[in-house]
Amino acid sequence: MILKDQTVIITGAARGIGKGIALTLAREGAAIVVADRNAEGAEHTAGEIRAAGGAAKGVAVDVTNRDDVHRLMQTAVAEFGRVDVLVNNAGVVSNTPILDLSEPEWDLTLAVNLKGVFLCSQSAARIMAARRSGRIINISSLSGKVGAPGQAAYCASKHAVLGLTKVMAIDLAPYGINVNAICPGNTETEMMRFVFTKRAESRGQSFDELAEGILAKTPLGRFGKPEDVGQVALFLASPASAYMTGQSIDVDGGRSINLS
Repeated sequence: MILKDQTVIITGAARGIGKGIALTLAREGAAIVVADRNAEGAEHTAGEIRAAGGAAKGVAVDVTNRDDVHRLMQTAVAEFGRVDVLVNNAGVVSNTPILDLSEPEWDLTLAVNLKGVFLCSQSAARIMAARRSGRIINISSLSGKVGAPGQAAYCASKHAVLGLTKVMAIDLAPYGINVNAICPGNTETEMMRFVFTKRAESRGQSFDELAEGILAKTPLGRFGKPEDVGQVALFLASPASAYMTGQSIDVDGGRSINLS
């Protein structure tokens, strides 16, 4: 129970990686604010945590809206008395070749994946700074370090999250706030299935053929699970990572190190 008495806000936690992080941190004693634009999904995840004996509250939020984000932070404080950890996980994927990418799709992707991280981090950090303590964990992506076909907007946003992580780590260090990032690789979520399906179609492959090709280049030979990312988030949220800030950790089964 290494996060006992800690309050953690996780955006985009109704499903996928965000939900995996929420369940993992809840098992270690944290009170979880499950934030998501899908109000029903947020409450469902919160309900799972409460049913297992944990503390959680679901909150509907649009991370691109400053007023919504402020309300989220105030709800967390009102419900649990403090904000110790923020996990910026909310994100959307863009899977359109650059020649066909529309301005609205570009704007939406950057708004959710980058502006949302900025707004949530700034708002949470102002609360944390008063206590001279806090953790911010940004969920970037393997696509934040390498390019991916058809993902100009997504890759740009995730690369930018890593740059923002480094600057926030510097700016917030005097306030006792550590800021780090996680870069998941191919993780079994609805988002991964959507991307793989689109990519397979563009190459004239089946989903399974594409997946097999990627696994053949993944040293650990499997796709990640949301809980794999959750365990790394737990480390970054815990005292064990006290001397880490401004860093990014790849959780990709070794995919990024294999050039074969």
